[in-house]
Amino acid sequence: MAPILLESVILPAGVSLMHAFQLTSFARQTGQARRKFDVPYPAITGDERFMRYFRAQQNTIEFAPIFYPLLWSAALFCHPVPAALVGLVYLYGRSQYFKGYVKEVKGRLFGFGVCVNALKLLMAMSVGGIAHFALVTYAGVDVKRMVMARLNL
Repeated sequence: MAPILLESVILPAGVSLMHAFQLTSFARQTGQARRKFDVPYPAITGDERFMRYFRAQQNTIEFAPIFYPLLWSAALFCHPVPAALVGLVYLYGRSQYFKGYVKEVKGRLFGFGVCVNALKLLMAMSVGGIAHFALVTYAGVDVKRMVMARLNL
C-alpha cells in the first residue's frame, strides 16, 4: 500500500481550511444579525431577516458532514487536483447560497444548485475511485489500465 504524501493532499487541505474560514465568517455574520435585529440568546426565532441568516448558517453546517468526507475520499481515491477544484466550486456555491438567502428566501436557489451539483461530482469521483481501488486490490482488475489499453493510450 502506498503512503499518503503531504504534497499530494495540500490542495484539498487548503480547501478544507478555506471552508473553516467560510464557516467562521457565516457564524460571525449571523451573530451580527442577531444583534442588529435584536434577537436575544438563546432564541433562534424572531425577526424574519435574522431567520434568513440563521437558516443560511444552519444549512451550511448541516452540509459540512457531507462535504468533508466526499472531498477527502475523492482526493484520496480519485485525484486531489480535480477534487480540490470541485471543492472550490462547492465553496463558491455556499457563498452564493448565504448571500442570496440573507437577501430573500428565493435568493438561495442558485447557490444551492451549485452546491448540490458539486457534491454530486465529488460523490461520483469518490465512488469511482473507491470502486477502482477495490477492484485492483481485491480482484486484480485494473479498469483504468484496461480502458487505456483499449484506447491505445
